[in-house]
Amino acid sequence: MKNVKVISLTICIALFNFIVSCGDEDVLSYSLTVQVEPDEGGSVSQRSENFISGTSVTLTATANSNYSFSTWTGSITSISNPLDIIMDEDKSVVAVFELIDDDKDGVTDDLDECPNTVEGSTVDDNGCEEDITEVVATVWTGDVIDFSKADGADPALAANQDRITDKVWITRDNEGGQIYNRALENESDKDTSPLGTTWSEGALEDYASLTYTSFRTATGKPKDAVGKTYVVHLTEDNIYLSVKLNSWSQGKVGGFSYERSTAR
Repeated sequence: MKNVKVISLTICIALFNFIVSCGDEDVLSYSLTVQVEPDEGGSVSQRSENFISGTSVTLTATANSNYSFSTWTGSITSISNPLDIIMDEDKSVVAVFELIDDDKDGVTDDLDECPNTVEGSTVDDNGCEEDITEVVATVWTGDVIDFSKADGADPALAANQDRITDKVWITRDNEGGQIYNRALENESDKDTSPLGTTWSEGALEDYASLTYTSFRTATGKPKDAVGKTYVVHLTEDNIYLSVKLNSWSQGKVGGFSYERSTAR
């Protein structure tokens, strides 16, 4: 009888250890990563989360206004919506939405007043083709004229401005600084003046291959640019002309001079 009790106790202890051992085992789980493309296109019913192996998960994609659901990509490629998946490994799923834009002009159908424009056309906010008139470049290769502003001369007076066009009036303040466009600005800005112009050191016949920047970037220190020739682009009118800087007064007196080409 004593042996029977010992055997029974041994079995109970073994069974207990087995149960405890099973309870200590890690539960196998997998991660589900859910994304949306583009971010403003819509949403998915399920967020990114970890699931026990074998769990069935349903994903439902809901499009925002002016978008439609297109497809699922990533670990699973499908057009089904809702989409049922089994978590048997780590998965990453992307819900892809498309802008509702039948003619692919970038304007949604609900706003598109011209729904049949050719793909790739340049359109306005209403989805209609813009009337783009190309401004042909004009190169001024006419007579060369001289312009100078004397030290201390009033930059507000027309006589002290080189009025190249009705949009570009070049002058310089008497407090020093660089030249600026009196037609568009009241004082110079080191980074942008003269507004409406870009500059490049080089010959006028090479205008099409030159790289254009601001006056200060092109010249460095203007006093060091004396004697050098630049091509100036009047951006609004698409005019190119040649300018050679002849003098640059220092000491905050505002004088400078140059020679430039004119229209034929």
